[in-house]
Amino acid sequence: MAPCMELIRTHDALFKFVFGEPDQMAELLRARLPKAVAAAIDWSTLARVPGSFVDRALQGRSTDLLFTARMGQAKVLLYVVAEHKSDDDRWTAWQVSAYVVRILEQWRRENPDASALPIVLPFVLYHGDRPWRSPTSPHELVDWRGLPTDVADWLRGCQLHLPFVLFDLTLLDEEQVDAMRLSAVTGLTLRFLQFLRTCPPTEVVPLLRRWMPLVAGMLTCDRGHEVLFALLSWYIASRRPSPETLDTVMTDIHSQVPPARSALDVLIERCEVTGLAKGLQQGLQQGLQQGLQGLRNMLTAQLRQKFGSVADDVLARIAAADADTLQAWALRVLPANSADEVVADRAG
Repeated sequence: MAPCMELIRTHDALFKFVFGEPDQMAELLRARLPKAVAAAIDWSTLARVPGSFVDRALQGRSTDLLFTARMGQAKVLLYVVAEHKSDDDRWTAWQVSAYVVRILEQWRRENPDASALPIVLPFVLYHGDRPWRSPTSPHELVDWRGLPTDVADWLRGCQLHLPFVLFDLTLLDEEQVDAMRLSAVTGLTLRFLQFLRTCPPTEVVPLLRRWMPLVAGMLTCDRGHEVLFALLSWYIASRRPSPETLDTVMTDIHSQVPPARSALDVLIERCEVTGLAKGLQQGLQQGLQQGLQGLRNMLTAQLRQKFGSVADDVLARIAAADADTLQAWALRVLPANSADEVVADRAG
């Protein structure tokens, strides 16, 4: 069991690990969709589409999940674009609509003889500190100031209407989550995302004790041990407690939440017991380095696209730059006249 478990360090990785499985994604969708729509979907056909289906514009976004299912007598393909958010982001509606358009573009390339488009269901799971207030469709982002009412009313019909389905966890308490009759895997994951996400380490054990039946139930499910391991490692990595606090919390969980012991033992073993905090920190550092490499690759690609070949000294400066510097240089690409100008030192 242990060799199959990997440390989960980010919201994105946790979301993809848990809800990348059709069973868990189906539960999320059934809990949020209108009953008639949920009843029309043949859930036994829900399947995740391999990442190679998504074109290069979407690659590298770790939370992009794409599924297909059959719906209705005509066996129409149903595409589900799943995204998750922990911040109330005003531009999510635009981001998700861009996903949908690019997926449909890819579908058209692969189905040139088709006479109709497949149904698309954009879906966003939100777990934040306050209820969602931002637009859920790109037409709500349009600036209508200064226009006469009759002109604005007519133009509204010409704007992009592509709303996403929002699952806002901030509107739910634990009783409402229970009422959804979710599996232990999905139910406990939603609790971790919404209720444990900002919980101080010293308050974790009382919550886990309250959720003990779910923890025990999870261990009877397929992937239950792996998901519990993922949840525990994600929480510890996201909160970054001191070694002393971490040791105390681990000891308390081990003694007071017996169902969690097996996953906890593997977590401790993976991080070499006495070096647990150090092991997790190394994992976080590895994730940071992977993110830095992504920024470096993106900037290099931008320079090559605009200026052609890139000199070795420019590549060397990109390889040595930190995240803030790389992001600042990326903003210079558009107005710059050369790659050297992008990475040049600037006074002040």
